[in-house]
Amino acid sequence: MKLILTHTYFIAEDPHEQEVMKPYPPLGLLYLSAYLKQQGIGVQVYDTTFSTFPELITYLDREQPDILGIHCNLLTKYNVMKLIRYCNQHNIIALLGGPDASTQVEEFLNYGADVIISGEGEEALVSVLERLEKGSKHELHDIPNVSFKDAEGTVVQNPRQASRRHLDEYPLPDREAIDLNRYLDTWEQHHGQRSVSLITARGCAFTCKWCSHSVYGWTHRRRKPENVIREIKGIIERYRPTHLWFADDVFTVNKRWLQKFHHLMTAEGIRLPFECISRADRIDEEMVILLKALGCYRIWFGAESGSQKVLDAMSRGVTKAQISDATRWCQQHGIEAGYFVMFGYPGEVLEDIYETIEFVRDQQPDVYLTTVAYPLRGTTMYQEIQDDIIYENGWESHLQRELGLKNRFQSRLYNFAIKKLASEYRRKQLHRQNEQLAKRIYHGLRSAYCDFQIKRLAGEKT
Repeated sequence: MKLILTHTYFIAEDPHEQEVMKPYPPLGLLYLSAYLKQQGIGVQVYDTTFSTFPELITYLDREQPDILGIHCNLLTKYNVMKLIRYCNQHNIIALLGGPDASTQVEEFLNYGADVIISGEGEEALVSVLERLEKGSKHELHDIPNVSFKDAEGTVVQNPRQASRRHLDEYPLPDREAIDLNRYLDTWEQHHGQRSVSLITARGCAFTCKWCSHSVYGWTHRRRKPENVIREIKGIIERYRPTHLWFADDVFTVNKRWLQKFHHLMTAEGIRLPFECISRADRIDEEMVILLKALGCYRIWFGAESGSQKVLDAMSRGVTKAQISDATRWCQQHGIEAGYFVMFGYPGEVLEDIYETIEFVRDQQPDVYLTTVAYPLRGTTMYQEIQDDIIYENGWESHLQRELGLKNRFQSRLYNFAIKKLASEYRRKQLHRQNEQLAKRIYHGLRSAYCDFQIKRLAGEKT
């Protein structure tokens, strides 16, 4: 049976990414491709990042696969739905995976998907393909992590089972399955860099209530440093990158691992600029120094809120003091500190919003990104506030990030909070740099206007 894997993310449909232009390839599909080929199973990967939906359909019309494996995440649901309809019309088995499919099994199966694999895909996918070669898509009852409809049309969800396979047993991602140079050329054109992504681990064992664990559960498995070095050397030889992105959920979980990794990289004479994600409670000054020596120039932290009450409600397990220490260590040793900031978490009040604005302003991270909290299926946050989620037009008409919440400030207030944060941050930055008084006055007036709007809107809930 002919198998094609795809992911339905198109830069052409993402205005924000068109401004940023820092795309990375779908590593999950490339890991699947490598594993399938290792098992002697033929597979093609159609990378949609630089393509369009009509081009994808033209490709499928020409190739006529028997099975189409589709990765589904927070951004791609609508395109996945269109692709399911296409599969139904052309007698193609629609096989879904990814975080959105794993947490919305019944909805996708009732919409027309044939098989859904939850969790890690490698072993379950091989078992499904072997079964489909011999039998029916309705007879997959004994394969863990697989959901489908039986012959009577009843949804069957087999038990979930975490993988125990060591990550070093998997082959490296099949980067040759796609045109990676498209990504490198895009980075070089827009940023003067050639950036490649990789992971050293799968999963996150921490308990943040808003974070999805739908693929790996609450597990964390790490590759040996030697294995990672081998991949990096191959990337350097093949693609000549000038920049790396370690896409782990938390790169600095294990200090001893980092020390060994630093020793091996130094012995190989490898030093490339890179950025990564950390937690403020999983880093110290010695680790910052090691990261700087390795080439790290930016570390992202989930600061999330300047209110300790909200951080505790999120089950972040991190204190404001730890975030402050991590920021100081990074900046003292020449590494940029990046913050992820979240407004609108359930239970957040006006005082918490102002604490967040003041905390980010005073800490002066080198860069920060903001979002407004949204309920993801399968998360503790979703379970706790399920009755307060606003579904206006049914499952087919919304993405999870578009869902509203009852008893929360209206979205306009959070927009003004984000703008006020920007002005307060920039005003203090200008003051520290002793720059133009006119700019400082502008941001002060803008901040005051946002403050007026926030307080005006504070009494109005959604």
